[in-house]
Amino acid sequence: MNALLEIGVEHLPARFMAPALKQLETLTAQLLDEKRIAYKSVESFGTYRRLVVFIEEIADKSADIQKEVKGPPAKLLKDANGNFTPQSAGFAQKNGIAPEKLTVVETDKGPFIYAVIKTKGEKTAKLLPEIFTRIVTGLEFAKNMIWEESGLRYGRPIRSLIGLYGNKVIKFSVAGVHSNRNTYPLSSFGRKPIKVEKADKFYYADLLRSQPQPILVLPQERRDALIKTVSNEAKVRGYQADLDPALIEETVWFTEHPVAVSGDFEIKFLTLPKDLVTTVLKKQIKMFPVLNDKGGLEPYFIAVRDGISVNQNEVRDGFKKVMSARLSDAVFFFENDKKEGLEKFKEKLKNVQFLEGLGSMYDKSERTRRLADWLCEKLGKNELAKTVDYAGSYAYADLASHVVYEFPELQGYMGGRYAALEGRTDAAQAMEEFYFPLTSSSELPNTEAGCLVSLAGKIDTLTGNFLIGQIPTGSEDPFALRRQAFGAVRILLEKGLNVSLKELVEKSASLYPAGTPDKGLKELPGFLFQRVASILEQRGHQANSLNAVSNWYEIPLTQAEALVSALETVKQGENFALLMEPAKRVCNILKKSEDITEEIDEKKLLLPAEKALYEKIYEVDCALGCSVSKACSKEEYLQILKTYSAFREPLEQFFKDVMVNDKDASIRKNRLALLARVRRYLTQTLADITKL
Repeated sequence: MNALLEIGVEHLPARFMAPALKQLETLTAQLLDEKRIAYKSVESFGTYRRLVVFIEEIADKSADIQKEVKGPPAKLLKDANGNFTPQSAGFAQKNGIAPEKLTVVETDKGPFIYAVIKTKGEKTAKLLPEIFTRIVTGLEFAKNMIWEESGLRYGRPIRSLIGLYGNKVIKFSVAGVHSNRNTYPLSSFGRKPIKVEKADKFYYADLLRSQPQPILVLPQERRDALIKTVSNEAKVRGYQADLDPALIEETVWFTEHPVAVSGDFEIKFLTLPKDLVTTVLKKQIKMFPVLNDKGGLEPYFIAVRDGISVNQNEVRDGFKKVMSARLSDAVFFFENDKKEGLEKFKEKLKNVQFLEGLGSMYDKSERTRRLADWLCEKLGKNELAKTVDYAGSYAYADLASHVVYEFPELQGYMGGRYAALEGRTDAAQAMEEFYFPLTSSSELPNTEAGCLVSLAGKIDTLTGNFLIGQIPTGSEDPFALRRQAFGAVRILLEKGLNVSLKELVEKSASLYPAGTPDKGLKELPGFLFQRVASILEQRGHQANSLNAVSNWYEIPLTQAEALVSALETVKQGENFALLMEPAKRVCNILKKSEDITEEIDEKKLLLPAEKALYEKIYEVDCALGCSVSKACSKEEYLQILKTYSAFREPLEQFFKDVMVNDKDASIRKNRLALLARVRRYLTQTLADITKL
C-alpha cells in the first residue's frame, strides 16, 4: 500500500517552499528508517498552501529485530546450588527476559552471559500517527508564527491535515487540527472540501487538476504551465518574454494555477535604463518583461495571477496601476540622481564607513583607483589609463544614489549609466561590470578596463578585511570574501594578466595609511591558495598539483597553471617517476643535518659517484642557464623538468657508493653541499617534485 500526508497551511512565502519540501522528504525517510518500515520511495511536492509527502509501497509492518546484549562473566550465571545468581537474574530482568533464556557465549576474553532480545515489528497503521505527527512538527522555517494555545511555532498556521494509508484515514492531530481526508480548493474559490479517497500520487494530482479551478500540485507541471502561459502572452504581441530563471522559480512557489495577464505601460518609462525597469518588474512586482528579437525592452508587462478570473480586464487594470506607481517611483529616483551626479555621490561616501578602522568608502574608492592605475602601468596598458582612473575613482559612487538605495542589486550598473550620461561612455561599461563576477562561476567583465578596476576593488576588499583580522571561518563569510577571492583569481587566470598575487596584495597593503594594524594579512596567501587550487581543479587539473609549486604566490597565475600542467605531464613518465624516491631521500638526509651550504669544494670529491653527480649538476647548470627564471609557458617548463630527470641515475649511484655521513667533517659537509644543490633544483627552483 501507499501512504500520503498533506499539510494544509495559510499562504507560505515562496522562499520557504523549496527548503520545506526538501526537509519533508528527508525527515520522512529518516523516521521510516528509525521505525524499521520498508518502502519503495518517498517523494515530496506541493504548493504554497499544501505540503505533501507521498510514500510508495510502504510495508504493512515494521521489521522484526534481534540483538545480543553482553552481560556478566559466565561464572556468575548460577551459584553452587544451581540457582541463578542475583547478578544473572538482575541482568535478565533488565533486558525483559526470563533467566532461563540467558545463554553463554565464548569470547576472546572468556565466556560471558548474553541475553538474546527479540523485538517483533508493529503494524504500520499503528505507527503512522506518531510518524505523521513528527513529520508535521519537525519542519523548520526561516521565520515562524504562533497562533493557537499549544504554542507550536510554524511558518504559517496549519488549517487542515490529511493522513492516508491506502484508503484509510490515519487519525492524528497537530495544533488543534485533526486529520481527515479533506483538502480545499484555491483560496479565492470557497472552502468546500475536496475528498481524497486514497493514497495515490497520480490520483491525488488528477483530482486537484480536475477541479472547476484546477490546482497543479506537482511543481514541474506548474513550472511548465507557467512558462507556456507567459510565453504565449508575449507571442500574441509578436515578442518574447524575459523568462528569468529566478523569477520563474519564485512564481512557481506563489501560485497553484499560474495564469498570465499581460498589459502595456507608458512609453515614457522606456527612457529609464533597461535594467532599472526590469528590476522594478521582476524584483518589486514579480512581472515578466517583454523583449524584442534584439533583446530590447518593449512597453509591455506580463503578470501572473493564481487561477482563472472572469474579470480579467479588471485584474489587468489592477496590475497596471501597481506597475505604473512603481515605475513612477523609479523615474523620481532616477531624475533626482541625474541632478546630483557622480561627483556629489562620491563626496557622500566620506560619510559611509568601509570597515571599522579602515576609513570611509571614499577612502576605499581612492585606494581602488590608485591600485587600478598601478595595475594599468604594470601591465603596460597606457592607452587605458584615463578610463581606468575614472572608473576606479567613481566605482563606488552610485552606492550613495537614490536608485541604488532602493535597488541595491543595481550597484555598478547605475554607476555606469550615470557615467554615460555625463559623457564618459569609455568608462561606463567598466563601471557597470565593476562587481563582476557576481557569483564564483558567472561571467567576468568583458572590457580590459572593467577587469583591472574590478580586480583592484576585490584585492582592496580582501587586503582590508585580512588586515583587521576579519577572516572567514567555517560557513561565516559576511563580506563574501570567498566570492571576492574567486573573482580575483578568475580574472587573473582567464584574462592572462601578467602580475602575481603577491605583488597585488603588497601594493594594496601599501595604500592603506601608515600605522594601520596588521592582524591577519599573513593568512591571506593560504586563503587565496584554496581558491586557486579549486579553480585549477575546475579547469581540469589534479587537486594536489598546486602543492608542488612553491612560488605560486610570487608568479603570475597563468605561469603557475602552465607549471602545474607541465608537472602533471612529466610525472607520467617513467624516468621522472623513478626520480621521486632519490629526491625524497635527498630531502630526508638534509632535514637531519645542520649548517648546510651549497658551496662545493671540487678537490674534496673523492669517489667516482660523487664526481659524477657534481658533473651532472654542472651540465644542468649549463643547459638551463637563465632559462629557469625566464620560463613561463608549459613547453618551457616541460623542457626544464625533463632536464631534471638526468639526476636520477647519478643520484642512485651516489646513494649506492657514497657514505654521506663521513667521519671527516669537511668531506661530510662537502657531500651535504652536493645534495643541497640537487635539492635546490628538485624542490625549490621551480617546484617540489616530492609533493607530487
